[in-house]
Amino acid sequence: MSTNEKIRFDAIVVGAGLAGSAAAMVMARAGLNVALIERGRKPGGKNYFGGAIYTHAIQEVLPDFMERRPPFERPVTEAGFWFLSSDGGLTKMMTSGGKLANEPADAYMALRATFDLWWAEQAQKEGAFLIPKTTVTDFIRAEDGRVIGVITDRPDGELYAPVVIICEGVNNLLTQKLGLISHDLVPAHQALAFKQVLSLPMETINARFGLPDAQHGVAASVLGDISLGLPGMGFIYTNKTTISVGLGVMLETLIEYRLKPYEVLQRYLQHPAIAPLVEGGQLLEYGGHLIPEGGWREMPKLYTGGAMVAGDAASMVNALHWEGTNMAIIAGKVAGETAVVAHQRGDFSEQTLARYEEQLREGFILRDMKQYRNFSKFLDTHPQFMDVYPSFLNDALGNFFSAYGKPKRQLFKEIYGSLTGRRPLFKAVGDIISMGRAVLGW
Repeated sequence: MSTNEKIRFDAIVVGAGLAGSAAAMVMARAGLNVALIERGRKPGGKNYFGGAIYTHAIQEVLPDFMERRPPFERPVTEAGFWFLSSDGGLTKMMTSGGKLANEPADAYMALRATFDLWWAEQAQKEGAFLIPKTTVTDFIRAEDGRVIGVITDRPDGELYAPVVIICEGVNNLLTQKLGLISHDLVPAHQALAFKQVLSLPMETINARFGLPDAQHGVAASVLGDISLGLPGMGFIYTNKTTISVGLGVMLETLIEYRLKPYEVLQRYLQHPAIAPLVEGGQLLEYGGHLIPEGGWREMPKLYTGGAMVAGDAASMVNALHWEGTNMAIIAGKVAGETAVVAHQRGDFSEQTLARYEEQLREGFILRDMKQYRNFSKFLDTHPQFMDVYPSFLNDALGNFFSAYGKPKRQLFKEIYGSLTGRRPLFKAVGDIISMGRAVLGW
């Protein structure tokens, strides 16, 4: 192919997920000719997710997003934690009022197969050119090593652009090829999230979760007995006519204990606090997805000459807050803005693209990632937070609310004994200090 026949764009984005489509939207809106490459048959087709999308991030990219009728399920009006023992549960939920259809909530339940498709369509409406069913296999580099394009699996599949944004997801093979990270996925730093999507009538979901209508929804993180006392966390999300219910367990744990994800999930679904909620649900989907939970310590370098990386490929996940979708969208936006600045300067060097990381440091993403840099290690070394303490909370509150006709000094003595019988007091104090260090970044 001659020089004049080369297929050229102003920018190339690899991956039409949350980060990639956000980057493409920003650049196309600024007048750049953008190629958005997706290896799936359509955006969202390979994403397996059932959780919350945060509107603060969407609004930064699309201020009029509600007018564009996004395919949300329910607004999140109740969010919090469920702590389960072997035979019961304690819930700590924050509740907000329902939202009108044209008044955005802080977060919405969403199904990525539908949301990602809509999200990519918004990028196309801004002018991005979507190329589906195409896999990027390598990069084209200039003599100085700067990225100037990509090689795809299509015949004559070389595409040229002075800036490439990599949003490839957790399997970060391209990020490795850029030399931004030197190793493959590490089981100790990856969680496997596996879930079922169960169909139930809307009225049944409302009744079981105490919701007045479809403008109210529950997003619950579940701790305790459900993960066999091992590092992991469950979740339940109420959609319009389905429930997304599942677990996230560290991949290394599954391997070490030879646990079968489906069997762990079935045990969870049969828990006395969960079984009544899912009873009679028709199984629509079952699957799993890797989540990068290495955090700050596993983040690659975010840029090089001619290229940047965002989203899961950059390990942008906050395991404590179940944040990832908003980080991906904001990181994609900032990467897109950096590419626009590079075009304005006519300079796509590493020095110019360093602006991407500088901007992320000024926002919440890199600040939070650094603050929680020890959290994954904390969970690995303090498994009692997945077993001992949720069980203790259940027993303690059970005693508290059934202490009628009993001297209260005896009540608190029993509660104290319930804790020290599970965990010596000095160790419990040490656990609290360790958690403070992990969460506060001391």
